[in-house]
Amino acid sequence: MSSLRHAKTLEHACDGEHLAVGFGFEGVLGVEQVEVALSELLADREMRGSRVPVVSLLMRGREDAEWIERAIGWLGLRGRRVIVRTRVVMPRSVVSALAEARRKGHAVVVELELAHHKPAIQRALLASASGEQADPVSALLLQAQHLETLEIPVVARLAPLMPGIHDQADQFTPLLRNLVGADIRRVVVEVGQLHGRQLRELVVAQRELSVASLLELARAYGVDPMAVLGAASLSSRPGLRAEGEDDEPTRKLKPRRAQVFAHGLEQIAREHGLRLPNCGCRSHCDVSRTRAANEYAAGYESVMGRELF
Repeated sequence: MSSLRHAKTLEHACDGEHLAVGFGFEGVLGVEQVEVALSELLADREMRGSRVPVVSLLMRGREDAEWIERAIGWLGLRGRRVIVRTRVVMPRSVVSALAEARRKGHAVVVELELAHHKPAIQRALLASASGEQADPVSALLLQAQHLETLEIPVVARLAPLMPGIHDQADQFTPLLRNLVGADIRRVVVEVGQLHGRQLRELVVAQRELSVASLLELARAYGVDPMAVLGAASLSSRPGLRAEGEDDEPTRKLKPRRAQVFAHGLEQIAREHGLRLPNCGCRSHCDVSRTRAANEYAAGYESVMGRELF
């Protein structure tokens, strides 16, 4: 059995939609399960007349390795650009699947989720409702160097980035220096939203941050400052309970604040010699394609049949 854990259109790719998917499978996993699950997702969009040339596979834990390994090959054979977005060190089976896809000329990219150079803050910012743990930045970058030797493109996804944390010089620039030291030059910068699980984990890890940082975080996202400092119970306010992430509404920055914040961080990244996507769709078109544009389009195969488009 499989359950759809996550599926949404991230953005428009240059030639269609960019879809991000994550699954949870129970019991013995068969090839058919992965194929059927992906076919249903893609067919739903294609029936509405949309092309889906880019698919991000979300690796939230090592238990995702089996379905991701199978999905890489299935999508590659159908001309889809595959991005494996991971916050954990990938098992050998997934790396082998990516290397094999690369050898066949399929377009693949690994996108590392990097939020903070300190392991405790990295785990807190990438905390999820189901409790998966993110690996430290150092471990992810070590694997990235191995991926580069296999000629598998690697992009660092710097997210979620938040005021009060990443606008402090000693909290953001060390992460950028780590990237430069690992010879990872391509990055994506994304401002974060704040949900209940992250907030609880940040309170636990507050020794790694200054009081001023925590207070600025609270102000930016409209959170009770005393709760962020651990002086008030997170469950003491309506809508802010400790049982689960879904009990706390996701908090976002105001659009103007988010835009200015992201622009400032992108400028700092460029000053460190890092490259942001040339393509506005952020589907890594500039690093993943191994064939000419017309050849890539010819390799695209609809799950509804070639005649659909």
